[in-house]
Amino acid sequence: MAKVKIITAYIPIPNHPRTAEEYGKLGEGFRGITAAPVKAFYQQLADLWLGQFVWSQPNKITHSEGDNPAKNTLAYHIVQHNKFAWLTAAAITDPDPDVFVWLDYGIFHQPNVTAKVIDDFVRRVDDKYIYAPGCWPEKPVDDSSPCWRFCGSMFAVPRRFLQPLDNRFREETKRNIWKTKNLSWEVNDLARMEQSYRELPIHWYKGDHDQTQFTNYGAPHAT
Repeated sequence: MAKVKIITAYIPIPNHPRTAEEYGKLGEGFRGITAAPVKAFYQQLADLWLGQFVWSQPNKITHSEGDNPAKNTLAYHIVQHNKFAWLTAAAITDPDPDVFVWLDYGIFHQPNVTAKVIDDFVRRVDDKYIYAPGCWPEKPVDDSSPCWRFCGSMFAVPRRFLQPLDNRFREETKRNIWKTKNLSWEVNDLARMEQSYRELPIHWYKGDHDQTQFTNYGAPHAT
């Protein structure tokens, strides 16, 4: 069985629709996980790589808002783009785990996601591929709305793929910003990255923003 470590993070975003108190209550769910240790990063927006990149650009960078501008702020996109950076940072400080699993700090807000569901997944996951559940088949990406090729709230990444994944994701994000002068959703950049870097062993399987991200792992229709 692969040795697994779960990684999450909380970054305060001013005027975000979900309050710090609400996030705090959701974060308590991590205490129920017993199958793997959990590490949470608590940082500030200025610490994150994408903020430093965006703020250094000579031209003004816009951001995609979709149908929820209160949620989809520039700060929110910057935070969402830091997931693989946190996984990589966790691996540097802990040489023991084989697989690092990203879970959004608000994962327990999603229907039927429980500590038991996560524990069952952790006990089954292996270190062969990058596991990334999603809602949609592969298709062109439109930055006027989120691309749900990937759910975005859960990834399982073997140690040996962490640095290449983080590097390629940053490259794709920067390339799209340079091209469009706009920062989009991290799932959109991830979908573009999948299409651009076929050497990354991303194993997509059908899942939604609920327990199926975990329970559908290893299902016969996974591709």
